[in-house]
Formats: sequence, C-alpha cells, structure tokens
Amino acid sequence: MNKLPKVLPLALSVELRLQQPGLDIQAQFRVLPGRVCAIVGRSGAGKSALLKATAGLHPSLGGRVALGNQAIYDSTAGVNLPPQQRRLAWLDGHAHLFPHLSVQGNLEYGLARAPKPVNGPNFDAVTQWLDLRSLFKARPARLTPSQRFKVALGRALLSAPRAILLDDPLSGVAEHDQPPLLDLLAQVPTRSKLPVVLISPRMNEVIRMADDVIVLHEGRMTSGGPVPQILSDVSLSTFLEGVNAGSVIEGEVKRHDIQWLLSEIDVAGQRVTAPAVLHAVGRKVRLKIRARDISLHRDLLEGSSASNQLRGRITQIMLAGENGSYGAVGVELDHVRETGDFSIQPGVQIWALLTRRAIQEMDLAPGQPCVASFKAMSLAVSSWR
Repeated sequence: MNKLPKVLPLALSVELRLQQPGLDIQAQFRVLPGRVCAIVGRSGAGKSALLKATAGLHPSLGGRVALGNQAIYDSTAGVNLPPQQRRLAWLDGHAHLFPHLSVQGNLEYGLARAPKPVNGPNFDAVTQWLDLRSLFKARPARLTPSQRFKVALGRALLSAPRAILLDDPLSGVAEHDQPPLLDLLAQVPTRSKLPVVLISPRMNEVIRMADDVIVLHEGRMTSGGPVPQILSDVSLSTFLEGVNAGSVIEGEVKRHDIQWLLSEIDVAGQRVTAPAVLHAVGRKVRLKIRARDISLHRDLLEGSSASNQLRGRITQIMLAGENGSYGAVGVELDHVRETGDFSIQPGVQIWALLTRRAIQEMDLAPGQPCVASFKAMSLAVSSWR
C-alpha cells in the first residue's frame, strides 16, 4: 500500500493591522517550523487580539498572513480564509471541549478535521504520549483542568494543523499543576515540527519554550529577537518584569554535587553553581538572574557566601535619569578556554542594578574588567527544549 503524501512544515508569516477600542495594533513577525515565537508585553498591549486576527477570529484592517508562500489572509489580494480553513490550531485556557462528546469523541473530532489524503499525527501515539487512553469514555465535565488541557492539546494536534497558536494555554490550570503540562507543551515544536506562537504572562513559560520573543507595547512592536537578548535587556523592564528584570543566559549542565545538592552549569566556559537540578549532565538549560541580585567587584572575593563569581568586562552603564537613585551596568562575560586563557565571548551579557553612589564610588566605566557575583539561591534554572 502506498503511503499518504506528507506535507512539509512551512514558516508562518504575519503582518497585520487591526483595531480595538482605543488601540491601533500593527505588528509583523515570522516563525520558522519547529520554533516558538513568544509575544510579551503589558496587559492590554494587543497581544491576544493580534493572535486572534492571525487565526481569523478577529477582523483585520489590512495586512497578510501566510504559510510559506500561500496566503491565508491578504487584504490586497482579497484573500480571507475563514478560521476553519486556515488550519491554525488554537489553544487557550478554556479548552473548549464539546461537552456532549466523550474524550475519545473529542479526539476523533480533531482527527476527522485533518485533511485527506495527508499523513497526520498518529492517534495511538498522541493519546499514549498524553496519557489519555484511560479517559476515553469520560465526559469533559468529569475531567480535571489538567486533563481537559491535555485533551484539548491532543485534539488540536490530531487535526494536523500547519501552525499552533497558544494564548495563555495554562491559565485554566492551578499553578502547582502547571509544570508537567509545560513540559508537554515544550515538546510540541520538536514533535510536530510546526511553527508555534505563544502568549503568556508568566516569564518562566516564555523562558522554557520560546526561541524568539517580540515585545508589544500599546499595539506596537518595541523590540524583537532571540530570548536571551530581549529578556536580558533591562531597558525593556518597564514593559516586562519591572523589579524582577534581569538576565537570561544559556548554559550546559556539567556536574551534580550529590553531597551538597548542587549542580554546576557551564556558562561561556565559566562554572555557575545552582541548587540541584533534575537535568542530566550535558542538558542545555537557561538561567534567570535578577539584576538586583548581582554585585560587581574589582577582583575575586574570598570568604564570601556568593558562590558564583564570573569574570567579565563592563560594556555600558544606563542611569535612571539625571537624579535617579540607581543605574544598570551591563557586563559581557569573559569566555574561558580549556587552556585557562580568557577572551571576550560576544553576546553573553548580564546586568547588575547598582545605586548611583556605588557606580560613582567605584568609578565604573565601559571597558573595565570586573567580577560579577551572586548567590546560588538567587538563580532560577529552567530546561530548554
């Protein structure tokens, strides 16, 4: 028997203009297959409206949405496919399961929506991955929020979509139940090879899942790029995390200290100590450190409780106005070669938030070598898909 033809994943390109009451929204972005683009910003910035317009659930004033070279919305060419024909899977915190159908019925509904003849996801593989087989006969009203989420995710994947749109998908699940579901979500881009767009107010989800991020402020894109670059830009803290602003850096687990329940992570050739993580040696991880938790020194410290001391060089100093009480100091980390020599590793940068007095008394200036210190307990470590 001949196999059904497979359709290669395509990039999702979005360039839209739309309106909400009191807000004019304009944005453009492109997501490659197997990658995740997160849209972040304050509440009311237009994030959900932009995602709904991409799906055809909100009217647009103009622009274009395309999968590869195929437009599913193009105001100039008069193309405007209805949502059910765009083949963009939508998942939010409400699940939207059919109450009159069983779990199996909901899943089979998704499978029936997959176009033929095209090889879509395998029903048995998806239901086994999500551990749904024991729930087949249950109705949605009897499910827990976590179970409803998994059924909705399975139904979305079984419909063989061309891209996946996630609008705060874990908002309907209690916080203590979110971590295992986030682990499942983080596997989706790799398993499906589809472009994924994520909206979430929780930065741990963005750090865990996203490859790229765009910042939306009052309907306009203020910045965009790789996660470590954008989420480490303290100049965007007003739009993002405020007092929790800091740096996101990528590393690799190198060693576990069982005696002290600590893990060592390589960052630019230097070792960072963190509370024990469950990730295997060799696993890529992301580390989040608040700028206010970092101290700067001229030389390495002795007899300090700050177990992490990273060598680097000051790149810039941003003061909070002429009369502000603090400033942000950017430090580019030295890259340590296996020979023990130091060199600059462009792009690996952390930020320290210091008082203006400390900056002045230390006479800090761009180009100066320094040591950035912080406690192991100040780190948040996340696996990175």
